[in-house]
Amino acid sequence: MGFFSKGDCVLTRASFFAGHEWLTFFANEDLPIRERFSEEEIDTIVEGNRRTDFPKELLVHLNTSALAYMSAVIEYQDRPENQPVHFLLKADNGHREAAADGVTVIRDRTRRASVLWVDDRERALTLVGQACHTIQDSFSHAHAVRDPEHPTRPWCIRKLKSYVARAPGFDTPDIEYHGGEDGQAIGHTSVQDSIYLEGRDCHSPQGRDEVEACLSESATQARVATRNYLAVVRSLLFSNASEADIDLALSELERRYFTFCEDL
Repeated sequence: MGFFSKGDCVLTRASFFAGHEWLTFFANEDLPIRERFSEEEIDTIVEGNRRTDFPKELLVHLNTSALAYMSAVIEYQDRPENQPVHFLLKADNGHREAAADGVTVIRDRTRRASVLWVDDRERALTLVGQACHTIQDSFSHAHAVRDPEHPTRPWCIRKLKSYVARAPGFDTPDIEYHGGEDGQAIGHTSVQDSIYLEGRDCHSPQGRDEVEACLSESATQARVATRNYLAVVRSLLFSNASEADIDLALSELERRYFTFCEDL
């Protein structure tokens, strides 16, 4: 897995930051061999996923300092237009609107990937990675509240969280924040974002087997959702599916993974 050889700041090469990469790798590996993306293809998908949090264009700030780089990352993640990408509330919207915005991100990335598949496959796979990022963030405790014990549909959505400060009139009592009550986080990373089980044994797992053994319950669900998305999108890309086919396939995934519990 070569996704730490891209010139990143040493801070973002720590194992704590590798959650999205591992989940995407495992998800593809979970598919039957003939239905998987190739090693080269999944590497590009993983890179697109990773660059959602750490865009390559921000690496120029390392010429100044690691602090300047992290400050640029935080400023980038603060932008209103980036909140739906991470399945989070904007400053002035509600849970349903925010969830719909997140789903729109997944749809748009998938549609664009389909259009670019023949002429620009690398860009298409990068967009698939970005869609995977939004799916995975939706299962993170730092980004949304899901109900794993719901009797009808386990892991349905209760509400989304906020990373940015709420606008006047929108800081209602039901709002929870990314990073906990104090909103402590570095960029879009907090303790609640970890894919690992709590405890000393899973503080910093090394290698594939240790990482897999330490996956939390929510990370495992994100892995399953990513696997199912990759299976759908690969079938769509390789079959030259129509826009109607894409919409139908994504609608089924949305009903499965992005339904609010109160609607069941």
